[in-house]
Amino acid sequence: MKGLIFGLIIAAIGFSLMAFSYFNYQYDPGSSLWKDAFMYIGKGQPPSESREFEYATRPIRLLPIPRRAENFVPLAKSFSPQVEKSYRFSFQEKVVLYTSLSADFSENELEWGRLPLPDADEAVAGFYAGHKDKILLNGRSFKVVGQFSKTIRLFVDSYLVCDNDTGRELFDPNDSSVQQAHILRLPPEQLTDLQMQERLEKAFPKSEFVPYKPVIRVPSGSFYLYIVGMFILFLGGFWVLYKLYCLLSEKLSNRWLVPPLAEIRRYKYLFIALHVICFGTVILLMLVAYQLPELQISLLAGVKSQVAGGYGPLGVAGKAYMSKNIPLAAVTTVVINFFIGSLAVITLPSLILPGAGILVLGFRSLLWGLLLAPSFADLSGAMIPHSLTLLLEGEAYIVAGFFALLVPIYLLRKTEGPGLVNRYGRALLMNVRSNLLVAIILVIAAIYEAIEVIMAMK
Repeated sequence: MKGLIFGLIIAAIGFSLMAFSYFNYQYDPGSSLWKDAFMYIGKGQPPSESREFEYATRPIRLLPIPRRAENFVPLAKSFSPQVEKSYRFSFQEKVVLYTSLSADFSENELEWGRLPLPDADEAVAGFYAGHKDKILLNGRSFKVVGQFSKTIRLFVDSYLVCDNDTGRELFDPNDSSVQQAHILRLPPEQLTDLQMQERLEKAFPKSEFVPYKPVIRVPSGSFYLYIVGMFILFLGGFWVLYKLYCLLSEKLSNRWLVPPLAEIRRYKYLFIALHVICFGTVILLMLVAYQLPELQISLLAGVKSQVAGGYGPLGVAGKAYMSKNIPLAAVTTVVINFFIGSLAVITLPSLILPGAGILVLGFRSLLWGLLLAPSFADLSGAMIPHSLTLLLEGEAYIVAGFFALLVPIYLLRKTEGPGLVNRYGRALLMNVRSNLLVAIILVIAAIYEAIEVIMAMK
């Protein structure tokens, strides 16, 4: 019992560090009118269905993509042309031809400087825009005379120039780098509504328009503190679960659960080592993802395209969550995670080729680290509650991987029983029994995840 309490305290410390990092250092858009703004970027005008929405259209000129980001374009393109466009827009700085700058913005929203004069070759830069002195457009120089604060989130990577004769010359619609940006403001709870998504899809078809909202990068100090907290949470959480297994192995009399729980105690060093390797890999790859945002964004864009497209396991799960039906989302998650995520890719391959499923477990840890690194403000906020889902689902897969590894161990150790066939039969039965434990953990994880995600959407 002392071990359980100790683990809970450690986990609580880690969770508190994550929350402290986010709520004290992360970007807060406050009550800015631009807080929930986003845009659709594409050529031409949207169809008549767009008339039900209020939006402003502004010509934009896309600047060349940075060389390092260009290296990951093939990866984004491998998902779909739409993902490639979305990825490019994430890293291409933009010049926006803006009518009536002074009507939509005030100098109180500037970090420094002033707004451009209506008839001058001047620009105001977004908070993360790379050029602070001037920008060159087709050989013409525009002086940067001010910089927006972070509250103008939609234009953090853009430059706004006045809609005058000089500016319009540089926004020829026949130029491939010139697009139309259709700017909308909708609260997040509407954007997570399935019917609203369908209406937006009709108004701004995916074949012609790409939705865009800049990502806000987390400051390095805040990110590393967050990662330390997550590591401590995983450490404490694993210890709680391990001590719980030990306690249940003594208290339970169930003939299905007690044998696998006893094996966890018997091979405790292997069990602990698997947790260190898997959760350690997740943390390590999160550090890699922070240094390579181009890789993370290309992978996230691919995942989002599957969810939005409704294909594959992610698409099926996405539809269940978009329905905001907690029981449906929980059942869908259990079915996918247990039958596909555990049984089909960890347990069964390990019974055919002893221990092979451990490779899938390692790949999943690597992918989780690259995808779920709290490198961006929105993701770091979501990962505070979702880190518990990651802990529980990761635990279930590690348990499945542990018993997958016992297959070659049983086959090679003569002390596990007489005869190779007999030892294989024992390993097979142990994996069947262990999957009851895996299923229980995944059910708990799915219920929590369904509540956590859908409540956040609401």
